[in-house]
Amino acid sequence: MLCNTYLLEGVMSGRTLPLGQVAHIVGQSTDPRSPRGGDPLGKALRDEADNLMLLCAQQHLEIDAKAALDVFTVEWLRRVKQEHEDRVRHLTALGPERATTVVRMVGSVHGNAVELSRETAAEAVTADRRFPLYLESYTRHGVEIDLRHIPGEQAGAVWNAEAAAEASRHYYRQATAVIDDAVRNRLGPGIERETVQHVSVFGFARLPLLVYLGSRLDDTVPTDIYQRHRHEQSWAWPAESGPATEFAAHRVQAGPDGDEAVVVVNISGVITSHEIPRELSGLPHYEVRPVSAQAGPDILRCRASLRQLEETLRMFFARLEREAKSLRRLHVLPAIPLSAAVALGRAHHPQVHPQLVIYERLAGSYAPTLEVGQVPG
Repeated sequence: MLCNTYLLEGVMSGRTLPLGQVAHIVGQSTDPRSPRGGDPLGKALRDEADNLMLLCAQQHLEIDAKAALDVFTVEWLRRVKQEHEDRVRHLTALGPERATTVVRMVGSVHGNAVELSRETAAEAVTADRRFPLYLESYTRHGVEIDLRHIPGEQAGAVWNAEAAAEASRHYYRQATAVIDDAVRNRLGPGIERETVQHVSVFGFARLPLLVYLGSRLDDTVPTDIYQRHRHEQSWAWPAESGPATEFAAHRVQAGPDGDEAVVVVNISGVITSHEIPRELSGLPHYEVRPVSAQAGPDILRCRASLRQLEETLRMFFARLEREAKSLRRLHVLPAIPLSAAVALGRAHHPQVHPQLVIYERLAGSYAPTLEVGQVPG
């Protein structure tokens, strides 16, 4: 109960085994050696369900250890038991249509990592009145895409921009292969069998990889994208409060009708015109930015704002499809939150829209590092 360990499966054998132990909150005996046995609870009530907890062996030993009895008091254990039972009642009251398959992608962002455990994701989806569906093929951890073991995440950080970009492209080739494998061999079969009806996405990685992940997710499956909120140190979306932030896409520079264009997505920050690489300066130039609000790292404070941004991006791609039929490659310079990067990838249709060339700030300037989708024929 305390550690949320699954108590019907052996970690080493993988076999179904009853590993839980029944523990008493107030000791079964009034003997001084019985943990918390001096409580005035009547002896006839000590074997009742209200006084029992199901624990793993290690935590059973810990709560009954003499040196820890001042921590694991009767009051503390009763409160934890009540909170756990309330959570179970909440989850079991949800119908099967509230199940969601959790997809977690964990990497480093220029050396910085973040805690994104199975429990963290479960708490966030539970707050949305859903429960995580951990199929057998997911080893009860959902679909985890772990990029932390891939060498080269920080490669080229102190080199010139060209060398840094080449090192990053090598890293991205390995990372996208890991993403492809997880989507194709783990998430995909569940979607085909219709055991996956809803997906919840949590991602902490470099922006181009989050865009790529979004592009690989099946757009026909309802999907919620989660955002890490810095102030609360939480992945749960806050309750909706106030109007959602609106966004718009504008053409800010005309150019010759050709097969390439540039879009700057200024959401969490602002990329100015002089930061756009010189080789792109003559191309048609678009910008996506907030309406009646300043770009900033906390602009996506509610889920509705993210939905507004995703809808704006879909409308932008539809506009290009109508008005720029010769466009084949779209150079994307993103200043966006992590959740928005996933939304950008989901809004892009690889068979219809121009190929996205995702840029990243490396060694003080923006360089192309990852291509999403194929160049249309």
